[in-house]
Amino acid sequence: MKRLFDCRWFGWLSVVIVVGYFIVGLWPFDFQPPNRVNWLAGRPGLHFEKRGVAYDPELLPASGSSSATNEFANFTVEIWAEADREPDDDVYDLVTIHNDRLPCDFILCQWQRALILRATGQHRPRPHRFNEADLEEALPAGKPGFFTIRGDGVGTDFFTNGWPAGHFPQLVLKPEALDGQLILGNDSSGKHPWSGSLFGLAIYNRALDAAEIAGHRALWTQGHARQMTNAPGLTALYLFDDGGDARANDSSGNHHQIIIPEIFQPVHKELLIAPWKDQSYNGPDYSDIAVNILGFMPFGFCFFLHRRIVRPNRLTANFVFAVFVGAAVSLTIEIIQAWLPNRVSSTTDLMTNIVGTLLGAVLALAMQPKTMSSKSEPETR
Repeated sequence: MKRLFDCRWFGWLSVVIVVGYFIVGLWPFDFQPPNRVNWLAGRPGLHFEKRGVAYDPELLPASGSSSATNEFANFTVEIWAEADREPDDDVYDLVTIHNDRLPCDFILCQWQRALILRATGQHRPRPHRFNEADLEEALPAGKPGFFTIRGDGVGTDFFTNGWPAGHFPQLVLKPEALDGQLILGNDSSGKHPWSGSLFGLAIYNRALDAAEIAGHRALWTQGHARQMTNAPGLTALYLFDDGGDARANDSSGNHHQIIIPEIFQPVHKELLIAPWKDQSYNGPDYSDIAVNILGFMPFGFCFFLHRRIVRPNRLTANFVFAVFVGAAVSLTIEIIQAWLPNRVSSTTDLMTNIVGTLLGAVLALAMQPKTMSSKSEPETR
């Protein structure tokens, strides 16, 4: 045992471990992957795959709801979509309206078969929770659905194929909840890519009544949605019938455009995402936390022993230095990951890596033979 702890290879082993961290943390080193958004063949629509995004480079026209005289958002969103899969590891975003002045973007996302609305509401949710409502069994893989989400001062309503499907009186949105930048198939950070097809999207700055909702659904499904271009309160209307172009045109009077870039990049890069944002639908990803802790323990173990051999009389300094180097390695990886579209720059990963380094150093200290510890002298001042 004593000969093991006297081994001079711990320094080189630490270097090999760090190289391994960079390979695992940055693989596949693709800083400019292709944007996987394509026009559908044979019908209007856009198809999104992993690492895909389309977005309006301009802000949506400010809704009338955001004026100082209004206390809540009046809105309607119509979306015609079909999911490719039923994810259960996280939520994936069909539609995002990004507003960095609000604690939560307006998001329509999928988890398993559920269509979920998350947004900034009048009432603050519990810590690390969201103001949200969901429509279960809305998005089974391979089955298209037409959904209308309507909000006003009495809550939020879901409609499926023109029929009422759910009322959520507790979800009253703030007046500026739908003011921001429109992003399709992903969130602003590029970390929640949805897989599926969008056949149509409309946004209104007023709450449509039930008859209008049923009538609009008929127009969409019968191929006459262009008749709605002059509908009152229409903010955006995307028919996705511009096949082959690198942009989708807004058919409302605002004449915006959705850009489909060739290279996939997040609309807004995020460095070191906060822990309360870096979690799956059900809460923190404990398996990922465990992997991050266990993964950095070998470095803490080996590098502390290396320093213990090089500087045998500086126990405390060696311990602190080992943890510091582990933190520096993890921070470097997380900073580079902010520029990798297929990676997440996470504060949670940084903190758990530091904990793993610390535990590895503690383990090395606890396993040292007493004979080695007895040779150590107090640190010089």
